Amino acid sequence: MAEHTQAYRPIITIMNGSQIQIRAALQHFQDEKKYFSVAVYRIEGEYAIRIASAGATCGQCERVHLSAGNIGRVARSGLVHAIDDVSKDASYTSCFSQVRSETVVPIVVSGKTIGVIDVESGSDPIDRTDLENFAKEIERLLERT
Repeated sequence: MAEHTQAYRPIITIMNGSQIQIRAALQHFQDEKKYFSVAVYRIEGEYAIRIASAGATCGQCERVHLSAGNIGRVARSGLVHAIDDVSKDASYTSCFSQVRSETVVPIVVSGKTIGVIDVESGSDPIDRTDLENFAKEIERLLERT
């Protein structure tokens, strides 16, 4: 049997209560809405870091530079960006061919955009009002972290 030169070190993620609540709220939102993908990102320096997701995910979207795509656009502007047909939006970064629409909303705490929620749908329209209300719920949870 070959000898391993590197010791095995498991990666353990320790989440605080707010992070657990965010993941639970996100999963509940996804279960109710059945969107293709829903993700919450927290802004850290020049990047938006995915802290929770439900539905389809891809590796390239774990960490998004704020200069890139619609996630970066909303993180920089603090304004909602809704796209009914992603094939007609040059700034949409495609991870999945099944996606037809995307809406990205800011997460704002004390007047500062601290994150975004990105929702992608394969067929059904994205309910902007529901998504903005969900963002307010996440804002309350992120205020505590």
